[in-house]
Amino acid sequence: QTQRESVSGRRFDRITNSIPLWLQLLMVLLLTWLLIEPRHVKPASTQQVAVILDSSASMTVFKEALKERLATKLPDLRGSASRLQLFLFESDPDKPTLYSGDKIEEAITAVEAWAPAAGAIDPTSALRLARSRVNREGILIYVTDTPVENLPFDAQVLAIGEAQPNCGFTGVSFDTEDGKLTWQAVIRNYSDEAITRKWQVQFADGSLSQTREVALTKGGMATIASAFPEGSDNLRVILDPDGFPLDDQLPLVRPVPKSLNLWSNTAPKFAEFNDRLSNSFPNVAFVNDSASADISLVSYDPLSPDPPAADSIVVVDETTQSRKYLRGGIVAKKHQRMDGLNWQSLLVRESIALELTQADEVLLWQGDRPLIALRETTVFDETTDADGKIITGKARPISQLILNFDPTLSNAFKLPATVVLLHRFCENLRDRKIAHESRNTETGQAITVSAHQGPDAKPLVFTTFGPDGKPSDEKIIPLERARDLRAPATPGFFAIRQGEEPLLTSGAYFADTREADLRLCASEDNVSSLAGQAVDLHTREDHLWRLWVLLILTALVFAWYFT
Repeated sequence: QTQRESVSGRRFDRITNSIPLWLQLLMVLLLTWLLIEPRHVKPASTQQVAVILDSSASMTVFKEALKERLATKLPDLRGSASRLQLFLFESDPDKPTLYSGDKIEEAITAVEAWAPAAGAIDPTSALRLARSRVNREGILIYVTDTPVENLPFDAQVLAIGEAQPNCGFTGVSFDTEDGKLTWQAVIRNYSDEAITRKWQVQFADGSLSQTREVALTKGGMATIASAFPEGSDNLRVILDPDGFPLDDQLPLVRPVPKSLNLWSNTAPKFAEFNDRLSNSFPNVAFVNDSASADISLVSYDPLSPDPPAADSIVVVDETTQSRKYLRGGIVAKKHQRMDGLNWQSLLVRESIALELTQADEVLLWQGDRPLIALRETTVFDETTDADGKIITGKARPISQLILNFDPTLSNAFKLPATVVLLHRFCENLRDRKIAHESRNTETGQAITVSAHQGPDAKPLVFTTFGPDGKPSDEKIIPLERARDLRAPATPGFFAIRQGEEPLLTSGAYFADTREADLRLCASEDNVSSLAGQAVDLHTREDHLWRLWVLLILTALVFAWYFT
């Protein structure tokens, strides 16, 4: 049979099997391996990642988005390292570390329990602390809801926010009309369109008032008001819920400040001064017993004894009327009691002067005459037995504001500076008085309470209450930490007591307008991959590259030989 020949030839030619062919293929493979520069992961290499979470209250809106982004972003940050070491911090440097470890699932769980409630915070301090915890090649990520630029310490930004409308309470005030206490709350609309919101009052027994509506214009504010129920000490004003729940409720307590008992031992010509002090200053009541007084008003003349060792306002009683006005420049000392006060229009006649001590702090001079001084000392109240033997002794600080001139022979009562100075002095004594008070505070606000001191003094008890009015949490606060007290981070009622003695009852409400405005929130992701230095740190080069070069040369020589 005749074998037919193809005119076009074969479509696929068989490779001719030869030793040079296989040597050349070996050289191609070895050259490819060398050109890709393979690196081997070090078995003990660790990539450190520090994530700083924005502690501002607006982050509560984006917690779900935060968990999703971290769950997808964190695994890729390990890069070429064999292990990932993860740190979670808050932007508030005073807060403890949220998480430290190598489990991404545990880090996400820590984020779920995280409750951001602070105001706007500069993250610089937190970034500095985080950078000190990771090495130079570590990754530093700042997670927020609003894009920021030019972060220090080579930090990268991961913004997860989204512009959203919001409406909530921004403040509250109280007034008394016809003997009834009324409250006025301000509601603000953080959106670019007019809205209508419903609100109602939840009373102490859990009952609700009738629902009412309030209309707000684009970016506008409105005021709602109502009377405080008789016999009720607290209530809660509630708005319809929205995406930002912190400002949708307003817990309020009936304000009951501490009362100052005033005892007067002055000459008859100071009667007008006494009346002004009791009528102009709130919650100041006259008493007839100096032992029960919180503050004494004392006039001094050469025939009277020295001022009593008690908190008091001391004035000079000048009996001579034919005195000239003092001359010389008026100079006020830089002091918190004198801050912002103008004394240049003060006119004072010459009078007798109270002898001051070196420990007295002069607040106001005219020439070389001290006009106003502050005396702060400590006295010991001793308890004796029937034989006169001292049983116990207790230190007690006292403050005395000394007007080292006769106010009736001056225009001091006509100056606003005098009224403000006396008011500041009285408020300082009110803050120092150990007694119960009720006042409304903002969330996270610093709280100051006066408590008993000494080795036998009991610690403070900080109690927060739930929406049902029952205690939800109770903490024991040592006395040395009483200066660090803060209102709860979330709206609600709380109380502070020492032993069984109540010191403070309060309602905390959210009123940070910067955090409630979500219109500037946006997303941004500039988290980059590992730098070249990190790759060099976590991997090593192929230590057999010299062997591969030798094999290439050997294959080349043999290929030439067989060719």
